[in-house]
Amino acid sequence: MAKIGIGWAFVSDNGKRRVQEILDANRLSQGPRVYEFEKKFARLHAQKYGIALNSGTSALHVGLEALKEKFNWQPKSKVLVPAVTFIASSNACLHAGLEPVFVDVEAKTYNINPNLIEEKIDKDTVAIMPVHLFGQPCEMEPIVELAEKYNLKIIEDCAEAHFATYKNKTVGSFGEVAGFSTYVAHTITTGVGGVVTTNDRELMEISRSLLAHGRACTCEKCVASDPSKVCPLRLKTEMDKRFMFVRLGYSYRIGEFEGVIGLDQLEHKDFIMSTRKTNAEYLTENLRDVQNYLQLPWYPDYVTHSFMMYPIVVKKDAPFERRDLTTWLEKNNIETRPMMPLLNQPIYKKIFGDLEKNYPVAEWINRCGFYVGCHHGLQREQLDKIVDCVHEFLHGEKFSCR
Repeated sequence: MAKIGIGWAFVSDNGKRRVQEILDANRLSQGPRVYEFEKKFARLHAQKYGIALNSGTSALHVGLEALKEKFNWQPKSKVLVPAVTFIASSNACLHAGLEPVFVDVEAKTYNINPNLIEEKIDKDTVAIMPVHLFGQPCEMEPIVELAEKYNLKIIEDCAEAHFATYKNKTVGSFGEVAGFSTYVAHTITTGVGGVVTTNDRELMEISRSLLAHGRACTCEKCVASDPSKVCPLRLKTEMDKRFMFVRLGYSYRIGEFEGVIGLDQLEHKDFIMSTRKTNAEYLTENLRDVQNYLQLPWYPDYVTHSFMMYPIVVKKDAPFERRDLTTWLEKNNIETRPMMPLLNQPIYKKIFGDLEKNYPVAEWINRCGFYVGCHHGLQREQLDKIVDCVHEFLHGEKFSCR
């Protein structure tokens, strides 16, 4: 059997035809297909505006820079970030000249613990960044209440949680801005890419400017322009607004290839999401007997989990270590990855010092957590192999866990 990987992406025959149409049209740079993808993606997440760019990290960075400009945040203003997340979440704060302040996570959901947020807030705190890790929505109700109480902004990191919902409300719609990733193997992919979503027109315009070197022209007519037509707005100034730069920006744009692939993915979103959920439920049902040693995904009935991957944590009293189990799985051609270690990263130890000991849940997850795939490309035979290999390990000669 081929290696059972963490992620999988496909482009339908119709999507491939659209890619060929882009080649035939000789328009590779951003144009109407990107704009169409942005609009559809935003609408599906209950937002007015979507801004497509080259990565989920860029989406968070641009979102933070836009908030910083609109609300006049001072350098080194603080953003609360979970102590378990992909490093891009907190890196985006650093790139925006902001200070990430870490909050330990819940032991069952791996998301930021709302009960620990308030003690981290001080006069310099300006925002909370809830990260919907692995596709599971954070406990947003108390987070929103704390944000309102202390006048904090919310920037959601939805990189792994497309279409997930909390109490019938989609992720990405709780705060001022949200950042999604569409990197390959994410639930919705454009190959490389990300999306900023917001209901705030000013934040949209700042974001559009920032991703294109800080240019003045951010109107939708130019974003989705027909190159044979001239937008009259851009010629009302002394300099063509497309080549007038009003802020220090970045080169974070994507092109029409990413746009058409993203549209194809959105057309198949129901298949993608339902298959991932079915696969995750199958793994959970068939691994229930190992829960004395392994913590399986848990989520309350008022959320929908998008299962970008299937997280597992070795319990503290298990008679084996994570490395023992992951080595066994890898030897059996099942890909595993550690569960988003952050505070123990060498670069963060250099920047922040040895923080991990102050975050006991994060420390446990860093030491004992990993994940496997549950994506929409897996067949029942592959899921059974994951289940069988876990059972073989636990009931084998080396670790008798009967």
